[in-house]
Amino acid sequence: MNLRQRSVWVKPRCIIVSLLLAMVAMPNAVKAQPANDSCQNAAIIPGNVVHYNPPVLSVSGALTNLCSPAHSCGSGTFSKDVFYSYTPDLAGRVRVDTFGSNYDTVLSAFDGCRGFCGGISCCPNPDEFACSDNYIFNSQSQINFDVEAGQTYIFRVSALNASGGELLDFDLRWSPPNDVCASATSISGLVYNSPLYSTVNTDVDTCEAQESCELNNVGTSNSVWYSYTPTCDGLLTLDTEGSDYDTVLSVFDGCGVFNGVDIPCGIPDELACDDDAGTGTLSRILQMPVTGGVEYLIKVADYNPALSGGNLKFNLVFEGADPPQAEIAIPSAYDCACAQLPILGTANQAAGTLASWSLDYMPVGGTSWTLIATDSVPVIDDLFANWDTGGLAQGNYLLRLSVTNACGLTSTAVQFVYVDVAFSNLDLTSPNNIVVGGNVCPHGTAWDVCFEDFSVDYAPSGSSSYQPVIASMPYYTTAITNDPLLGGQVWNTLAPAVPDGEYNLRLSGATTCGFIAEDITSITIDNTQPVAVIDSPIDCSTVEGAVVITGTANDANLDKWVLQYSSGGGWVEIDSDNVPVVNNVLGVWDTAGLADCSYLLRLLVTDTAVVNCNGAIHHTSEDTVGVLLGGCGDFDFDNDGDVDLIDYAAFEQAYTGPLP
Repeated sequence: MNLRQRSVWVKPRCIIVSLLLAMVAMPNAVKAQPANDSCQNAAIIPGNVVHYNPPVLSVSGALTNLCSPAHSCGSGTFSKDVFYSYTPDLAGRVRVDTFGSNYDTVLSAFDGCRGFCGGISCCPNPDEFACSDNYIFNSQSQINFDVEAGQTYIFRVSALNASGGELLDFDLRWSPPNDVCASATSISGLVYNSPLYSTVNTDVDTCEAQESCELNNVGTSNSVWYSYTPTCDGLLTLDTEGSDYDTVLSVFDGCGVFNGVDIPCGIPDELACDDDAGTGTLSRILQMPVTGGVEYLIKVADYNPALSGGNLKFNLVFEGADPPQAEIAIPSAYDCACAQLPILGTANQAAGTLASWSLDYMPVGGTSWTLIATDSVPVIDDLFANWDTGGLAQGNYLLRLSVTNACGLTSTAVQFVYVDVAFSNLDLTSPNNIVVGGNVCPHGTAWDVCFEDFSVDYAPSGSSSYQPVIASMPYYTTAITNDPLLGGQVWNTLAPAVPDGEYNLRLSGATTCGFIAEDITSITIDNTQPVAVIDSPIDCSTVEGAVVITGTANDANLDKWVLQYSSGGGWVEIDSDNVPVVNNVLGVWDTAGLADCSYLLRLLVTDTAVVNCNGAIHHTSEDTVGVLLGGCGDFDFDNDGDVDLIDYAAFEQAYTGPLP
């Protein structure tokens, strides 16, 4: 504000002061003590006011406070001090003066009060913000300084030497901090919405850039300024929606510069201007192209200097350029993550500036991400990091790449991977601890998310010299789940012949990460037929009574043997057991009650070997002997008068049935 404007304000105050002087001059007038005579009882100035000018106050009855905050300006004796307390709601700048008072004032501002601190000693002086004695050769005072929202300020007004009249005209005006272009409010980010604040105390600074678009060219006043520097190319939208007065909005490439009295002002270029494109008489500049790194000075003014501003709401939205590129190229979706997994891809901003990228992971179903790596250097088809999966539980995980550009735009790429720490499903279900022979059919499961291959091999018990059960198929590359393991083939233990004995059968599985698992079972290979021999009686012998039958029923893996007889009507058991008999009694055949006839004796011996993958088939051997019970005539089948091999062959053909 210039001096000419100040003189306009002083005149109406002088009229009030003249009236009050007559009252003070009355004889025997009572000098009342002001309510705000002490700092502790300071008059409260509302924090939301922009102009505070209470009625002229008589300070003639004010007392001298020994422990009032001490001025740093003025000389002489200070008396009749009064106090005001102010806690602004918004940051800004205040101008406080005592123009219009009829005595010599000293004005100061502090951050608190002072008082007695024991006895007659005064507490330490509070911090002083500003002090004025005679402002521009006047006996009144004025101070100007910046204030912060929520900070309490104490104003002290004292009479210098108690001279002159004693009527105080106290005046405070708040103005926003961005009243001039050089103090423009700096904005960052993508969206800005100012609080609602008053512009009634703002004015036009020297060489202020003037907008070209106000209707009827009536001029503008009560201006405030903002500064915005986009971090990348984009579009800027500005408006004053929410304000309660007629605004004019303009954008410049800088502030006006005062070069001297005789040199014209340096005026910046106007880049955009709007008067009434918003609601009613409010303003809007829509999607103005801006360049990253360039500062833009934004002016909001009151249309028509006679209107004196109002409550302003300023809004800004920045729409950035293309979002950054985020791509995870390796691993691919559902790939297996081994101990050290290289992660490659792209984190880049093609046009503009990259702010940062970060790579993290989380188990599927988890709630928090864990950082793998982060940087601000672009990555283009290259390595981000080697992800160390050691110590992680096996299972499904999400990889996330987040890329942010300088405009605050973020792109994200997510990849699904499987962390492999072991071969998961390996089970050799059969054969298992049994005797086998002939064709053997291993059965089981060899499966993993990261499956590579499996093998089936064998070695003599106690040996580590394993060899494939099928020489031409050392590995199988198709996973198996609860099915035959050899892909439709069988292990033929007869060709090439595998010697009888104890063996370990091993199923081994490997993952793509190199993890190996084994399942080993014990088996016995037995391809030797059991021994079945009837030594006595011999073929074609005649027997009677209790017939002792001797012979051998033996095998290394004997299941059972059975001794039977038949006369053509089916087999009848004589004896059986699961204990081997070697050259010894197999049983006693009680022939009492049997008709004289020809009979066939049979010895069947079975082992426990599972043959040809069928649990119902085992190795079985038999021996048969034909005998006569009673006279021989019945055995002369060819009626030539004697019993010979020809008769025996006919007998055997008649009575021998199929093996059970």
